[in-house]
Amino acid sequence: MRAEGARLARMAGPLVIGQFAVMGMGVTDVMIAGNAGTADLAAVTIGYYVWDLGMLLVFGILLANSAIIGHRYGAQDFDGIRGQFQQCLWLSVPLALFSGLSIWVAILLLPRLGLEPAVTQIAIGYLYPTIGTAMLVPLALSFRTTAEGLGLMRPVMWLMLGAFLINIPMNYVLVHGLFGLPRLGGAGCGWATLIAFVLLMLAWTTYSLRARALVPYQLWRDFAGPRPREMAATLSLGLPIGLSLLAVGGFFAVVPLLMSRLGTAAIAGHAVAMTFDSLMITVPIGVGQAMSVRVAHEMGGKYPLAARAVCITGMQLLVGIALLQGMLIVLLREPIAGLFTGDPAVRELGAALLVYAAAYRVFDSVQIGAGMALRGYRDTRVSSLIDMLAYWLFGLPLCYLLAFGSPWHPAMGVEGFWLGMVVAIGAAALAISARLSWRVARESRLAVAPGKLREQAA
Repeated sequence: MRAEGARLARMAGPLVIGQFAVMGMGVTDVMIAGNAGTADLAAVTIGYYVWDLGMLLVFGILLANSAIIGHRYGAQDFDGIRGQFQQCLWLSVPLALFSGLSIWVAILLLPRLGLEPAVTQIAIGYLYPTIGTAMLVPLALSFRTTAEGLGLMRPVMWLMLGAFLINIPMNYVLVHGLFGLPRLGGAGCGWATLIAFVLLMLAWTTYSLRARALVPYQLWRDFAGPRPREMAATLSLGLPIGLSLLAVGGFFAVVPLLMSRLGTAAIAGHAVAMTFDSLMITVPIGVGQAMSVRVAHEMGGKYPLAARAVCITGMQLLVGIALLQGMLIVLLREPIAGLFTGDPAVRELGAALLVYAAAYRVFDSVQIGAGMALRGYRDTRVSSLIDMLAYWLFGLPLCYLLAFGSPWHPAMGVEGFWLGMVVAIGAAALAISARLSWRVARESRLAVAPGKLREQAA
């Protein structure tokens, strides 16, 4: 177990850093746009959330590629790895068209939201280049998830860090119009991200052609045409993941809209807690991704007891990290809130909500780990359904009742929303963990050869 814990930590470290880099691109967009003016800040914030929400479905679908590649890696099926990579690239073509179309539809709908004309104009300027970025994302994800499935985490980290570090100066130059370039304001953030993704795609393509670690797989050799059956298999595994991510992302987009009745301070306090939690979540996501790959490797090699050890070790590691994160959040909640705002009322509310965020972080880490481990088993439909039911059928009505009151209890305000979120994620974590326990037990029982069982136990 100790050896497995060390292996998971080594894999998770680069993934956590890469995840920070991905999030950092959005954070720097907002920060640099804020220096250009209030309208630019509001426009880029809206544009970023539109872009982020629009990509969740595609991102989830292509996450399936890492599980399939991982199984074939475990089975040492190099021809299968090459074929899956090529079919994933073919699948990314219609997904790229879908991604670009979703951003274009958002551009058409923005003027109907009743925003200030200046904000609408800047947001549309930000989203126009984002159409190109959105179309590159599925292709970039095909390379990234293939590398992750093969256990090549460091290239993912370095390439994502490179895109992040390019995005920062490009943002500043284009937003402020330096070196004789036109001053684009908030719209410049969209063009900077597009440039970063074009360079990222060039880097991924070069890596796939030249990297020594990929030579045994010959990813581009005998490039096959589209095979609908193989693409459908990826879509079947990935679509539930995408729908789950979309359901969760949609839930967190709706909650602030419902909170608007509670006033600006409530929304600002909620933003403090949510923003800090979005930084904390990168750690369990990295560990969960490592669990998913390790489980896929062991199951591909037909070692279900080794996969079981990965799940046990990974969940113990996640719970330990989450408890540490939660304790630090509670102890440092007031200084943390002070980093985000100087308004005493918002700071006090944000500090109070961070207590709920600490509890949420523990349950969410369990849910993330169990859900990602199930992806390694290629079991995605049940956990997706659990997420949708927990957040929308159970969580949203509960949040509303706790926040605004009912005949049975008084209104709790914004704290009611957070209590409802904690209860909803707790229910999801319990149900998805139960599904993982069932899957682990079932796969372990199906190991039929006694000699194989002794080998796995060793």
